[in-house]
Amino acid sequence: MSYLLRLCTLALLLSQSLAADAEPYNLGSFRLAPIDDPWRLEFQPGAKPVTGQDIEQVVKIVGATRGWKVAGSTEGRMQLTNVTMSVELTYDATGYGIRYLQSTNLLYKELANSGGTLRVIHGNYNGWIKNLVAGINAGLGVPVQTTIGFAPLEKADAVPFLKEKGREAYKEFLSKPTPRAFAIAPNGAWATSSRTVPGSRQQLDVVGYAMESCNRRGNGECKLYALDERVVWRSDR
Repeated sequence: MSYLLRLCTLALLLSQSLAADAEPYNLGSFRLAPIDDPWRLEFQPGAKPVTGQDIEQVVKIVGATRGWKVAGSTEGRMQLTNVTMSVELTYDATGYGIRYLQSTNLLYKELANSGGTLRVIHGNYNGWIKNLVAGINAGLGVPVQTTIGFAPLEKADAVPFLKEKGREAYKEFLSKPTPRAFAIAPNGAWATSSRTVPGSRQQLDVVGYAMESCNRRGNGECKLYALDERVVWRSDR
C-alpha cells in the first residue's frame, strides 16, 4: 500500500510540474483565453452583391439556430444577445463586423500587467463567436477575408508607433516560436520576448518580460500589441 501511495504522490507532483512548465503567462485561470475581438469580415472582389437586408435575414436565421436573438437594431447595426453575453454586429456593402459588448459569468477582465490591453474571457466565448461567424458566412454564400483584432498579425506596417528598426524587430518576432509577446509605446519604444529554445520545458513570462523591458524605454506607457498568434492591441479610436 505504501509503495502504491508513493507512486500516486510522485505522479501528482510530476503532473503539477508539467502544468507549471506549460504555462508561459498567467491569465488567472486555466479557463481564460485572450479574447478574439473585434472580428471584421470583408466581402471579396468579384463576389455577388450582398445587401443589408440579406445580412439581416441571414443573421436572424443563423443566430436563432445557435441561441442568439436580436435585442435591437438600426440601419447598419444589430445587437445580438444570448443567455451569457451580447455583441454588436455592424454591416455595410463591403462586409460586416462583430464586437464584444458585455457578458455574465464569462470571467471577462483586462489584465493590468499588459497595460490594460490584454483582455481575457472564458475560452468558450471565442468558440461561440467563431461558430456564429461560420454560420453567417455559409448563409451569405460569399467569400470573405477575416481579420480578428486591430490588424492581421503578419502586417508589420500596421503596427502603430514603430520606426524602421522596430518594424524589422516585429518581423523577426513573427518568426519566433510561441509563447511570444510584442509590446509598443507611443514614443516608438518596443520590446519582444519569446521562448528562445523550441521544445524547452523552461518557460519565460513572455508578457511580463516584454512589458518590463519596453517600459524602461517607453516612459511606462507600453501596451501589449501581439501575443502568440493574436494582435491584442486596441486603438483608442
